[in-house]
Amino acid sequence: MESRLLDLALLIRDDTEASRMAYLATLASRLGFTAVHVCVPTGENLSPDLIERLIAAAEPGMLVVDDGAQVSGIVRSYDLAEIARVRAELDASEDFRPLIVAVPVSIGRTINEAVARADREPRFVGDAHPRECGIFGDFEDAQLQVLELARAGCEVLLVEIPDENDVADLLAQIRALVVGATPAIFDKG
Repeated sequence: MESRLLDLALLIRDDTEASRMAYLATLASRLGFTAVHVCVPTGENLSPDLIERLIAAAEPGMLVVDDGAQVSGIVRSYDLAEIARVRAELDASEDFRPLIVAVPVSIGRTINEAVARADREPRFVGDAHPRECGIFGDFEDAQLQVLELARAGCEVLLVEIPDENDVADLLAQIRALVVGATPAIFDKG
């Protein structure tokens, strides 16, 4: 069994074409992500056919319909103090749900690749840019940021990524952040 620092989940926006949703869910499943969250505005639903298709694509991971609401056990920012506070609240109330941290991610083999990915994503502007509120930079930068999240109490990293042609490569890089060397570094820290 591989050593894993955090579980991974992928956030897919509701404005993504259905076949692209299924493709992203399949990639996440093959890379060992434990869940696929489909963001759906409050009061709206996915069609039953699409839900069935996404459940099959995400297996063995689970499909979560996520309305973006503030829910206990989910922190929707890279705020280490807030993550630690929510972790302490869960522990104090003996709530055994894993703490989920939802953040945008743009990483690359170089900082320029991370910048290019983020700059091409229309959702990553202003305060929503991964540099401001998520995981951003080259692999080593991202690795340090993931370690900080784990130390603050994160157990599931829910990532929103730029949706472009090399999405499979980006998802593989994100997976590498939580397996392999990173857990060993965490154990030393």
